[in-house]
Amino acid sequence: MQCKGDKQMKVEFSEAQIQLMQTALDKWGLAAQAGQTIEECAELIVALQKHINRKPSQDTMEGIVDEIADVEMMLAQMRLVFGVDDDAFKMRIERKFAKLNEYLEKEVHEGDEDEQG
Repeated sequence: MQCKGDKQMKVEFSEAQIQLMQTALDKWGLAAQAGQTIEECAELIVALQKHINRKPSQDTMEGIVDEIADVEMMLAQMRLVFGVDDDAFKMRIERKFAKLNEYLEKEVHEGDEDEQG
């Protein structure tokens, strides 16, 4: 599958946006914001299902982008709540990519063996 769009996928929040997230957390609390995170993830799932199960359209694509934005914002709030350090988080992501790479390399090599066998 060919990826669309910009290959740079950085999401950085300004200090004002981080403060706004903190204000939301202070006002509504962890339980409400964790619940909102779950809800936004569910809405992304629904948007993706619509895209897969129906003919893709500009509306379904816009819905997906909106829901990705909502999920990104809520995950950023969860990182604030749980004190997730940026450097530690980046290291975790690197480990996840290393695992993905290992898995994909294993799949490629197993595919080679199947073709030879």
